[in-house]
Amino acid sequence: MNLYEQVKRINEADYTINRLIYRQYKQHLNSGITTQQAVLLDIVYLAKRITVGEIANEMDISSSAVSQLVGKLEKNKYIKREINIQNRREIFITLAENGQEYFLKQNYVEQQIADKIYSKLTENELHELERILEKLKEISMKELT
Repeated sequence: MNLYEQVKRINEADYTINRLIYRQYKQHLNSGITTQQAVLLDIVYLAKRITVGEIANEMDISSSAVSQLVGKLEKNKYIKREINIQNRREIFITLAENGQEYFLKQNYVEQQIADKIYSKLTENELHELERILEKLKEISMKELT
């Protein structure tokens, strides 16, 4: 089997796994937000507190585009804006109640996936899978950024 065929089989397996997981847990994951809004939420979640400019750099979009996303997410109580008391021109973005709930649901689904799927692998298989995926991540970051 050549490399292309092998990669295609790996990608198809990954797609099938993700499709099955989504079908099983979509009621927990379907929050009515767009992919771009989900990316913004992930950035805020990891940073805990971040500026619009920092989000724009991370997402590689304009600050005005981020402000539009922030406005929609703020309206739906996923995030909130806080003025920096040291620099009143700077606004920090943090998670609001629906944003916190969004990640609680994600954590629940991740726990379920760990219990129902990954627990069926041996400890050695899990370590090997993690090692390979980390290596692929490193290669991807080097080659694609």
